[in-house]
Amino acid sequence: MPVHHLMVGTWTPPGAIFTFAFDDEALTVELIKRTEIPKDEPISWMTFSHDRKAIYGAAMKKWSSFAVESPTSITHQVSHPMQHDPNASLATTNTRAIFLLAANKPPYAVYCNPFYDHAGHGAVFTTDSTTKALKENVQNYPYQPNTGIHGMVFDPKEEYLYSADLRANKLWVHRRRENDAALDLVGSVECPDHRDHPRWVAMHPTGNYLYALMEKGNRICEYLIDPATHLPVYMHRQYPLIPPGIPDRWTQYRADVCILSSSGKYLFASSRANSFDLTGYVAAFALSPTGAIERQICLNPTPTSGGHSNAVAPCPWSDEWVAITDDQEGWLEIYRWQDEFLARVARVRVPEPGFGMNAIWYD
Repeated sequence: MPVHHLMVGTWTPPGAIFTFAFDDEALTVELIKRTEIPKDEPISWMTFSHDRKAIYGAAMKKWSSFAVESPTSITHQVSHPMQHDPNASLATTNTRAIFLLAANKPPYAVYCNPFYDHAGHGAVFTTDSTTKALKENVQNYPYQPNTGIHGMVFDPKEEYLYSADLRANKLWVHRRRENDAALDLVGSVECPDHRDHPRWVAMHPTGNYLYALMEKGNRICEYLIDPATHLPVYMHRQYPLIPPGIPDRWTQYRADVCILSSSGKYLFASSRANSFDLTGYVAAFALSPTGAIERQICLNPTPTSGGHSNAVAPCPWSDEWVAITDDQEGWLEIYRWQDEFLARVARVRVPEPGFGMNAIWYD
């Protein structure tokens, strides 16, 4: 199938969802639709429902959902306010909807994380069985008062949920109740260094290993999942997401996201620079069949600092294609991953405010 479609959101208003067509034979990518959405609800992180019939968005002070009939037919369904804390939805607070994770197994709930202040709870939403729209906020489960979760991942069976708490510097584990969307706390573990600040987590398809991306630590840390407790155990194996010799590695860069390739053979991760005069970086790692990191393959500079983004998004159906977005200049770039080399094959720039949050692959 030569043409693939991707959607991308924005960090700042006005809200819009941008649809792109990438031709994997002609090696071109173009903007084909700008869908207006509520202007005060830009989507800084978006994800699809399990069947790709809906998009769920972390939209400033709201959690939103959109019906997807085709790549160019996207319709706003509903926006829910943050209800976990009465201060969170106030215009005077900096609390922001930052991340959400849609379950791929019944009952297909959506798990949401606020960030900055008043972010000590996660929110669980049910979804409409027909329209896939966000339906009801059925649980606001507690972390701790100074929590700031920025990324989560389920284990392969979607029984255990792992959360990266950037502000409290720990990893949390919750268990999903059987035949229910609600969560119960299992436990948490502190990060190896008090300066790590975990931002993102990814899990191997075997469920054996968890990879934690440390925003301030600018490294990937490898964890083994204890089969008895389901808590992650740090293996004292770490890999850099910025080159050595940085004068102040704790303040000049911020690691962004980590995600596996579709085959589960590779792990990609990225970092952002805090100055537009510097570049960000994208790294790739080879994984063993059981999930251990075997080696770091590359640490390549990205064209810009990455801004708030530099989010790497491998194609869900093939290891060959990887998208990277940035909001310094507003690029969507497509890379080919071949013979363990990363080469840019196409890109398009969208000069709109805040453009370049994460890209999601529709087909």
